[in-house]
Formats: sequence, structure tokens, C-alpha cells
Amino acid sequence: FLFPDEEERLKRRPEYDERLETELQVINQMGFPGYFLIVMEFIQWSKDNGVPVGPGRGSGAGSLVAYALKITDLDPL
Repeated sequence: FLFPDEEERLKRRPEYDERLETELQVINQMGFPGYFLIVMEFIQWSKDNGVPVGPGRGSGAGSLVAYALKITDLDPL
């Protein structure tokens, strides 16, 4: 869990839910779901095979979807 403390998790949950819904709508409208899944697989393969990857860069580092898919290591909120 991002917030091990249940009270904190419940307090912050709406913020994350709203942001995730907004990002998913934009990703779907722009036709990018496949792109995110390909990048997710590429990053996972790299990590599994000892290829260094950064914590995230550019606008991708500010994406909650990218964080949820473990594309980035930075919680954007």
C-alpha cells in the first residue's frame, strides 16, 4: 500500500481516484492505452534483466497511471 496507515489511506483515496479517472479518460480519448502497456512491458523487462531504468522523466513522471503500472517510481501526488 502507498499509505500503510488505513486512516491516511482512506483520507487520501478520493484524490487518487479522481486523478486516475481523469488520466484514464485522456489516455483513452487520445488512443494511448496500447502505448502505456508496451512501455510497461519494456520497463518490466528491463528491470527483470538488469537494465538500469530511471525513476521517470518528462511528463510521464507526473502520471499516476504510469506510477500504477510501475513505469515510473515517483508518486505524482
